[in-house]
Amino acid sequence: MATGGAPKPEEETVVFPDWVMLECIFRKRCHDDLDAAGEAVNKNKTAAPVKIDSDHSCFVSFTLAAPPWSSYFNLHWSERQGSEGLLAFVRAIDKNLVLFDISIPDRIRYMDAPLDLFVYTASAPSPSVQQLPWCSTKWFLAHEFTTGILQLKAEHCYIIADLNVHLKKKGVSAELCIFNSGANEWRIITKVLADKLLDLWWTDDVFAFDGRFFCWVDYFSGVVLCDFSKNVDSPVLHFVPFPGGIKYPDDARFPRYFPGRFRSVSISQGIIRYIHIDNDFHETIHSGWQGIPPKRSKRRQKQLTHKITIWTLNSKFEWEFPVISMDDPGVLCCLLRAKEFDGKEWMIMVDMNHADLQSCTDVNVEDKFSNTTQLPTVFSKYLQKENRILKELLS
Repeated sequence: MATGGAPKPEEETVVFPDWVMLECIFRKRCHDDLDAAGEAVNKNKTAAPVKIDSDHSCFVSFTLAAPPWSSYFNLHWSERQGSEGLLAFVRAIDKNLVLFDISIPDRIRYMDAPLDLFVYTASAPSPSVQQLPWCSTKWFLAHEFTTGILQLKAEHCYIIADLNVHLKKKGVSAELCIFNSGANEWRIITKVLADKLLDLWWTDDVFAFDGRFFCWVDYFSGVVLCDFSKNVDSPVLHFVPFPGGIKYPDDARFPRYFPGRFRSVSISQGIIRYIHIDNDFHETIHSGWQGIPPKRSKRRQKQLTHKITIWTLNSKFEWEFPVISMDDPGVLCCLLRAKEFDGKEWMIMVDMNHADLQSCTDVNVEDKFSNTTQLPTVFSKYLQKENRILKELLS
């Protein structure tokens, strides 16, 4: 005779992609109230509650898909709190950490009001969200693409850093705003040693590398690296130019025209990879130097030891927002458009070394591409149920 209660059904196993391409701009999911929002994400393994203040709470979740599909950051919001003008943005990702901000219009009374910043920690069985203390300065954290997050090798320890570069009478100076999770406070370092920073430096992107480096990217010049494994109180910036020695004129560097459409820097198989779709867009758009190729520095080219691979593309379509596969540096994911900023859109994955189209998917109307840089990340792995996977990834 059987004894005891009925056996509990096994929890459904959810398998997430090994890596994803996450769009930075959020998707707003409105619900009647907070209880309805919680019910909607009740069985979502990526969901976590967020308490902003005594009057505002919500849930966050992620819609994850294997590349070349894009993945999305969702904000589940109660209509009773008012949703008009609500904004959220994913700023940076490293390993199992996602840094994002939420902007609520009725809480911003003045232009210099500090943003609400949060850190999402992907873990199984339940991810979590931590709200960061306010940083009361108008000079930092105002631009989404300049703030990065670095997961340190010590468990549950991370650093957030924002870079501010500005021109002075005697050259260029740099400042850093740093949050250390161990101290749980922001610090501003006004005197940062920096070498070879350009006068018109502009940060287009930032990412973490090897558990120790912050890498700020200017797509017209190169990468600024800062090693945080050494003295955090006295950081030093080192500039590494992009291969090829191209020098863009000032009237291309200053207006920008979103260079991230055709360039990206990311990590694949533990190596930093730079890709440039050389379609002459930034060489021909400006009337002041139309048709004049950018200058190339022979001296700089001789000093470079980078390996440069050239893929030749013959296509009548626009290739934009390139992302190198995190598993294979020879595989390229990107957006394909019939016309510039118009027409039908596809997300494609191509083995460039063998000219093999591995995948092609339509971009539907609901998830229309947001024209922002996508973040390649492996944080989806940390949501797996097995603890051994988490330990392996953190080691």
